[in-house]
Amino acid sequence: MRKIYLGLIIVSVFAITACTEEARNKLGRTADNYLGEDLKVSYIDGGVVVKTWTVEDGKITSGKDDKGNSIGYYYFWSVENGYVQLPIERTVIEEIK
Repeated sequence: MRKIYLGLIIVSVFAITACTEEARNKLGRTADNYLGEDLKVSYIDGGVVVKTWTVEDGKITSGKDDKGNSIGYYYFWSVENGYVQLPIERTVIEEIK
């Protein structure tokens, strides 16, 4: 039985290393969708937390520049009131443990 598991691990490692970077990123995003954590998102103005939302399963998206850095706004569905859009520079995201 251990030989079967070892064989599956070896085949998986070769398959992942043979994939393009985009394919590995897509696989990672898919895993995050199944294993996402709960998040607390806070909007901050003048150093003070104005409002906080809860996001289940860690699904927060943003726009990207040419280098892949987040720009503009975060978009997400909160538990409290649905769709929310916040400016990145005034947003703090924390994992809920």
